[in-house]
Amino acid sequence: MEFFDLTILIFTFIYTCLILFICIGLFRLPKSKGKLVENYPTVAVIVSAKNEERDIVGCIQSLENLTYPKDALEVILVDDASTDKTTQLIKEAAARNEHFTALSTLDAPKTHLRAKARGVAWGMKNTDAEWVFITDADGSVQPSWIEHMLTGVDDSIGMIGGMVAVKDRSLLAIFERMSWAFTLPFAFGMAGYGGEFICVGPNMALRKKIYDEYGGLEASEFNVAEDLALFRMVDESEYGVKSHVSKETKVDLEPVPSLKHLLSQQRRWLKGGFEGSWKYWIGLVLAFGFHNVLSILFVTGLFISLKTTLIALFIKAGADFLLLASEKTLLKEPKLLRYLPFMEFHLITTLLWLPMSLLINSTIHWMGDDYVITYSNKSEND
Repeated sequence: MEFFDLTILIFTFIYTCLILFICIGLFRLPKSKGKLVENYPTVAVIVSAKNEERDIVGCIQSLENLTYPKDALEVILVDDASTDKTTQLIKEAAARNEHFTALSTLDAPKTHLRAKARGVAWGMKNTDAEWVFITDADGSVQPSWIEHMLTGVDDSIGMIGGMVAVKDRSLLAIFERMSWAFTLPFAFGMAGYGGEFICVGPNMALRKKIYDEYGGLEASEFNVAEDLALFRMVDESEYGVKSHVSKETKVDLEPVPSLKHLLSQQRRWLKGGFEGSWKYWIGLVLAFGFHNVLSILFVTGLFISLKTTLIALFIKAGADFLLLASEKTLLKEPKLLRYLPFMEFHLITTLLWLPMSLLINSTIHWMGDDYVITYSNKSEND
């Protein structure tokens, strides 16, 4: 019993130190000061959408509200063979905005690319902008998103990343919100110490010439993690990565529509994370593997050492509260702290379930598309 008590307290102490380290890293990231953009490079914003009529209206409205100079901005909306009103909505947006372009992957050359990667690649083929920003059809950007993301960017930077937050429209949405709130600070916190681990599909920007020199997504080896494929292009180049944690650079996401979608999303994230370089998946193993060991100790401790386990849980909750408080301060998210109990439940249940589910069945279902992606390099119903 004494050995178990000591073990769970040591693991909890290490976890608390890790969270403190991450929080300090978040605050070490540079803040936007003075003039946001010294000059205005040409920028293209690419949104790839398939059957997104539920959410894309909000995305389009936020893109129409961008304050970046229109003569240096183009918004490329790519319809990936939608069967709902997405196609119509995209064409209407392009008709009323001169700097908007409507594309369809049905007009693109046949490649092995699928899902979002297919739409992003076709958008890339149709722009000569210096910088390409990428967000999702279920995301809403801030009016000064581009200016703030470009703040402090010089010729040494090849990629820019910002945070995302899920709108808390339902109980399920809160769990999805807590999933992002726990995972993203690890990447951004390490960026505060100079580590380049940032890669968030709904909120990133890439220097176009790096993409072209690499050969594009068509030349990259990946399954569903096109964001990590883009990150590898920069990681293997001479350019660096710049990270932002602020309200102005944040993208707000609409929640997924069902529990099935949420679980599929979580599985895709975990499996896709291992498509990155060794330093990326080592981070996953250390951060989430360690948390899973701690969760197992908590579950076991409830039966063999209740008092010590409750003390450890209280300490861990305090560390997670500090993590949420840091995000609340930096992102100016007023309601974040109230969701701490949801985070604790999510971390102990979902993070334990994810690796076991992938060991049992490695097939990954892409949300919203009528095909299945497996990680044995075989696909069905494409």
